Amino acid sequence: MTIEKRCEKGVERDGGAPAAGVSRRGFLAAAAAGAAALALAGCSGGDQAADPDGQDAPEAASLEGRSLTFIGDDNFKPYRYVQTGDDGSQTVVGLDIAVADELASRLGFTYAFEPMPFSGTLTAIQNRQADFSMSLSSNPEREQTFDFTQGYFQPRVGVLASSDAAAAQSVQDLDDLRLVCMTGTVQNQMLTTLLPDAQLTTFDSADQAMQEVVAGRADAYVCDGAEGRSMAEANEGLTCTLLPSDETSDYVGAYRVMGWKGADFIPLFDQAISDMRDDGTLDSLVSEWVGPDFVAAS
Repeated sequence: MTIEKRCEKGVERDGGAPAAGVSRRGFLAAAAAGAAALALAGCSGGDQAADPDGQDAPEAASLEGRSLTFIGDDNFKPYRYVQTGDDGSQTVVGLDIAVADELASRLGFTYAFEPMPFSGTLTAIQNRQADFSMSLSSNPEREQTFDFTQGYFQPRVGVLASSDAAAAQSVQDLDDLRLVCMTGTVQNQMLTTLLPDAQLTTFDSADQAMQEVVAGRADAYVCDGAEGRSMAEANEGLTCTLLPSDETSDYVGAYRVMGWKGADFIPLFDQAISDMRDDGTLDSLVSEWVGPDFVAAS
């Protein structure tokens, strides 16, 4: 199954020819293998040439007519997930898609969405084999390699567990539990820092981590709070509690758009996100796709 996401002023995302040289099967296979070079010819920022010296590219005066590639996991509800219509058609939807659509509408570019596991996303963007991803937090280490917009959404940390398990009310409540999380995520980094002696196992996908809880091999999956809420709603017998923001905010920052270092479109994305915050668009999108317990980043 190939799902092509494309957005431009006044045009629906669904349909259209695939981006040049992009094979979803080849893309995912290369990601799973951890290959350094993926077969994505022609999707490095449209007509923007890579700088072999690694120096920052100049800010683009306009993105009108540019074609960009957005990569990310398409099983990350409510941010990006596949929705099946009554006619069997499949479309990728979610908060990130809605924000990307709004950016494309305001700035006049088109984008193709290509699904990719989280484990391969950073490498692909670092090597300019794709342009941007979303729902990523910045930190000093990442900022050495990537450029980020300001935040568009403030996540919370969730604890997904069986409904008959004691609900964790604080980070310290997790210390004696068998925990799982996704490898390399901010939740992974938070647990490693705050609970260095915890019984923690990491997995490459959210579904793998959740199944450990379902099977009783783990007590709790520490995850993005909105994702955890979606999983609990879809799986009877699971519940998701949200940890206090004042305990986790130093480790789980606002979600941002991330591009390769020196990407000329990031400053324009940043200004558009600022405008979306000022005119209430971000609050409206967060309310629609995530819910009242969550807010747009301030």
